[in-house]
Amino acid sequence: ELISTLEGHSRRVTCVAWSPDCTKLVSGAADVFGKSPQIFVWDALNGQKLMELDGHTGGVNSVVWSPDGTKLASGSRDGTVKIWNSQTGEQILTLKGH
Repeated sequence: ELISTLEGHSRRVTCVAWSPDCTKLVSGAADVFGKSPQIFVWDALNGQKLMELDGHTGGVNSVVWSPDGTKLASGSRDGTVKIWNSQTGEQILTLKGH
């Protein structure tokens, strides 16, 4: 049974992950025609988009929450992994060389 549909990505969604407390979702999407890839954080209870994380230059292949829910990690076709503050959306660290 379909519970909800979250709409907002303008590109193909490539990955989704639940927060540890199951109140939020993070979703990542591909890059298309030179547009930047998208990472959205959603309120899983009401479907509201809470924030957009911007920083990758290639499609987003993976997203994951830290076990305590305070950080997000995203992997991209641009060869980087980015670490984000899940409350503010601030980019904390970029790991290169993949």
